[in-house]
Amino acid sequence: MPALTLYYRDTCPYCQKVLNHLKQANISVTMKNVETAPANREELITIGGKGQIPCLVIDGKALYESDGIVTWFKKNYKK
Repeated sequence: MPALTLYYRDTCPYCQKVLNHLKQANISVTMKNVETAPANREELITIGGKGQIPCLVIDGKALYESDGIVTWFKKNYKK
């Protein structure tokens, strides 16, 4: 399984879509809140070139857009 980190914010509806999918599918990944820890936002910008959330970082590569992230999990995540 690749290294996975999800950058998110609690108040973001698109992030909530991804978080709800993770909860329903019982998937656990490293989570980094960009609102409660501003350093996480800077880290995200360094990795992906922008601070857009939600962002799933897969082995160091950024994947943006909630639909794309949910689709990635459905296709690639194996427990």
